[in-house]
Amino acid sequence: MSYKILVSGLSDVGLVRQNNEDVWGELPEEQFFVLADGMGGHQAGEIASRQAVDNLCRLFKEKFNNPDISLNHARQLIEDAIREVNRIVFKMGYQQEKLHGMGTTLCCIYLHKDGLVYGHVGDSRIYRLRNHTLKQLTHDHSLVRELIELGQIKEEQAGEFLYKNIITKAIGTEPEVKPSVKIDELLVGDVILMCTDGLTDLLNFQEIQMILQQKPDKEMASSLVKFAKMKGGFDNITVVVVKIQGKM
Repeated sequence: MSYKILVSGLSDVGLVRQNNEDVWGELPEEQFFVLADGMGGHQAGEIASRQAVDNLCRLFKEKFNNPDISLNHARQLIEDAIREVNRIVFKMGYQQEKLHGMGTTLCCIYLHKDGLVYGHVGDSRIYRLRNHTLKQLTHDHSLVRELIELGQIKEEQAGEFLYKNIITKAIGTEPEVKPSVKIDELLVGDVILMCTDGLTDLLNFQEIQMILQQKPDKEMASSLVKFAKMKGGFDNITVVVVKIQGKM
């Protein structure tokens, strides 16, 4: 372990859905954390997200057998692992008729001794709070994000966009996928948040920042979920909050 951390993760079915298709997982010793938001008929979404999380954790343990691995090499290994997870989930959906069309978002963080490695596919997000300032580290793989970048709609219109939940990349829907995997510095005091769109569809940037700024470390995750349910809880809500308390 490279850091002294406080971790709180919570997955809630919400107030409308019958099933929870969100899954999160962790490798505490390796300081690796992953989250997925599944989609598909029947229980296929739950299977896709569980398979993605379990297999990414397994592959991480297999690939990261050298404690002296560099930050850039770690980034490449995580990208390779996510690509492999995609092939596993796609093959399951292809071979089993009841799982046809299943897929899932995926995001992960790894606390490397020299910095943060973070990756994602889809619209589950990763944020960082530093010095009371929130920054969204990931950019959604979604139709609305593409239209914003093309200048066809404005950022402030995104919340009202009719097709805001259409994602342009997912794990398991195509034979190959190119994940976004990046590195960044990591400082003592940083708070890293991973979350599904059940949170970000209901809480805006300012509300998320306010909760992370004002709530005690141990209450951040539960407060985010509680606030999203107060605003409707239309979807499953999953958050993972990691506070960097010190370096080992």
